[in-house]
Amino acid sequence: MTAQTTSTVSYALSPPEGTKSPPSLTSNGVHTFAVAAEKTGNVREYYHGVSKSLAAAKEKVGKELTAWRDAVGNAEVGKEKTAKAARSEDEDEEDEEES
Repeated sequence: MTAQTTSTVSYALSPPEGTKSPPSLTSNGVHTFAVAAEKTGNVREYYHGVSKSLAAAKEKVGKELTAWRDAVGNAEVGKEKTAKAARSEDEDEEDEEES
């Protein structure tokens, strides 16, 4: 019995508190991708299979991380607006004090 060759990608994210997780995703992910290569001993064929496996991993994990980036980014936009408003108020108060 021969074991199938695989590529495994895992990640553990720590999103800011209050970030809503994207649909059907968790902050920890593990994916395993099969390396499709014949057991002929042909090195070129093996590395072609590895390349295809890694491309599939890049696509899958890339989509998931993009969803997380968007979720965190949307949460951060609200924080930035609040921070800008607070800075604007501080600057207005300083202008009034100087007058």
